[in-house]
Amino acid sequence: MAGFKISPFLGLAPKISPELLPNMAAQIARNCKLYSGDLIPYPQPVIVANTARTGTIKTLYALRNPSNASDLKWLSWTTDVDIATLASTDSAEQRFYYTGDGVPKVSDYVLATTGAPPYPVSFYELGLPLPTVAPSASFTAFTQKTTASFFRDAGGIATLNTSAAHGLRSGNIVTISGFTFISGTYNQAGTTTITITINNHGLSNGATVSLDFTSGAAIDGTFTISNVATNTFDITVGVSATTSGNVNLDLRGFNGTNVEVTVTSATAFNYFNPGFQIGTLGTPVAYTDGKIDLAGLTQERTYAYTWYTPWEEESIASDPSPAIYLKEGVTVTVASLPTAPPAGNNFIRGIRLYRTVPSTSGTEFFLLNTLWFPGTIQTVQRTSNVSRVRMQSPHNLGIGDRFKISGCSVASFDITGGIVTDIPDKYTFEYAQVAADVASTAATGTLYYDVSEDPPTTAARYWGDGSYDFTDDFDSRNLTTILASDNYDAPPDDLQGIAAIQNNVLCGFVGNKLYFSEPGLPHAWPADYAVTVEANVVAVVAFRGSALVLTEAYPYLIQGTDPAAGMTPARIDAPFPCLNRRSVVTMNYGVVYATHDGLAVASPEGTSIITRMLFNNDTWTETLDPSTLVAEYYGENYIASHSNGGIVFEQDQRTGGFFVELDYTFSASWYDYVTGRLYYVSGTNGDIYQWDDLDQPSVNQTWKSKVMVTKGMMNFGAARVVADYVTETVTWDTATTLWGGTSTIWGSSNPITFKFWVDKALIFTTTLSDSKAFRLPTGYRSDTFEVGVEGDIRVRAIHVAETALGLREV
Repeated sequence: MAGFKISPFLGLAPKISPELLPNMAAQIARNCKLYSGDLIPYPQPVIVANTARTGTIKTLYALRNPSNASDLKWLSWTTDVDIATLASTDSAEQRFYYTGDGVPKVSDYVLATTGAPPYPVSFYELGLPLPTVAPSASFTAFTQKTTASFFRDAGGIATLNTSAAHGLRSGNIVTISGFTFISGTYNQAGTTTITITINNHGLSNGATVSLDFTSGAAIDGTFTISNVATNTFDITVGVSATTSGNVNLDLRGFNGTNVEVTVTSATAFNYFNPGFQIGTLGTPVAYTDGKIDLAGLTQERTYAYTWYTPWEEESIASDPSPAIYLKEGVTVTVASLPTAPPAGNNFIRGIRLYRTVPSTSGTEFFLLNTLWFPGTIQTVQRTSNVSRVRMQSPHNLGIGDRFKISGCSVASFDITGGIVTDIPDKYTFEYAQVAADVASTAATGTLYYDVSEDPPTTAARYWGDGSYDFTDDFDSRNLTTILASDNYDAPPDDLQGIAAIQNNVLCGFVGNKLYFSEPGLPHAWPADYAVTVEANVVAVVAFRGSALVLTEAYPYLIQGTDPAAGMTPARIDAPFPCLNRRSVVTMNYGVVYATHDGLAVASPEGTSIITRMLFNNDTWTETLDPSTLVAEYYGENYIASHSNGGIVFEQDQRTGGFFVELDYTFSASWYDYVTGRLYYVSGTNGDIYQWDDLDQPSVNQTWKSKVMVTKGMMNFGAARVVADYVTETVTWDTATTLWGGTSTIWGSSNPITFKFWVDKALIFTTTLSDSKAFRLPTGYRSDTFEVGVEGDIRVRAIHVAETALGLREV
């Protein structure tokens, strides 16, 4: 008996004539899943949320509530926006970067979702502005200081007391001069003992001193002293004699160049100076001839500053201050510094101040300090003498930092010289303060930051507390961070297609020019890193350690991990232009996108048309408009919407893949990699649908076979459709009597519609509720047949034969 069976089912292959299709392929395949070989209808899309944005949404994206992972906050745009995240992004912060909505922007969960939707609510511009005002610097030249007294302890630490405030700080390098002799007299009376008389000499028994005898017969030398009194001491010589005269106690050892000092008071400092002990802290030796000068050469110095954010983003530096000429160690006042962040939508909350330091390798700008603008308090709380303050912006403090709070509306929280003891989060810090407990309450007030040297060598100085000038008394030897942001250009205002590629580098394009950020520094886009390709760029995608660049002509691979070392473009000689960047999807086997002849794929094996067995140029553009494709990854499938409908493509190297049409369209979509769910928006009221929710009722699917051509003329008289019809129910399930007389009733709430074509004309349609055989029309003979089914249940096979008995044989 002649007949045929269709199972498994395949999808569409418009490229192939209906008569030449494989036996299981379709002329129509709509709304059906084919992965198992059966026809399985998709569930009806279900509305799960609303963006609160009206109009045609072209970009959909979701952030996850850090406190509730199932709570998605939906971001949407009516423009074609590209979004990138970096591997270093904190999972709670969820910082993201995007282009396509004006200038390039950055936002995070708090910024984007604080307030009422539509989201995002707030953002910052990605690039930082240039400082427009140069700082100024002034100083009072160091004047030579004169000693008033001195002493040196047994450990070789000399202390000099000055006649006026010396103006030095610990670590200064100085030159000490002017120490010569202390004069006295001596007497030797016919013995080997010489008695030296020097008023208030400050020496101790056992000291070894150098003496110069300027008259008489005594001979100069170095001696160990004994019999010390306030104004006298003895020395022993080798020869008895009778002589007397004048003597000098040699102090020239106190002189020195490039001496590092440690300040002990405004009029005293000490330094290492090995030698005999002389004087004490309580009774120094008076001496007024010593001189103290700063050591070293007079050198040129300039200052510059950069804008700085709590995300550690830094701008290009300002123009340098006019040069000043001074020695290292002079205290400089730096003025004309900003008193507030620049205008514009930015996250700048402070500046970084730099100064030049000459070295053998040249002159570089070194970081002096990060100066944060005064911050505004939001809430305060105190428990068991631990005060907790929450700020409106990140506080930028570390444990051990000094600060000042002034003008707090809860006055007991004001403090000068506060020390941070704990940091619960970037907005909150704690410090010790003995006072009554205070429940968490809203408050106002100002936080000021200490900008003295760290570790502190001077009293705290709170920037902005009365003045925004900066006092530079820092030790240049402690400056280690070199200004590195000289080429940190902002990205172009018209940058498009932002994408995260290898090594935490962001990439985007304008026309045929590609731009790259510094690795891990998404705000910094040095213009020197730009790379030009032949045709305008359409999309950039991270691809196996490289960047795949899709253009209006050939694709390119950009290789390199650090733009500073060069990003090398290599053209892929496959003439597959990208027609639409919204069609680009990264699949598990490569990057798929729409081109003229179908869907192209770039994979490690090369670049080719992945739909080549299903479409050619004619049928591809007849079936859909590839320039309107909006595509997404879902369950290893490429699912897309176009101007006239939707499509699903599933790769299968044996059959060329499964291609199915959908009744559903969308203007934007988002795939949740955490849950594996696909969401989309359709229409203009902002509704968000979940795709393929198995808890939802099925949609109606349609499938029509190829044109079956038999070897001879015949009349097919019987058919059956095997499907998952509603399970039979028996009325006697609930009967208590006469159950033997009841009948079995088949459910018919989910019927299958079967259609039969002869000579390409529809001659028969019937509705089926079970898998039993049924009759087909008689009275014809033909060699050309087609069959089709419609319904919302799973279809497993279609059998067609000349007779009912023949169905068993197909």
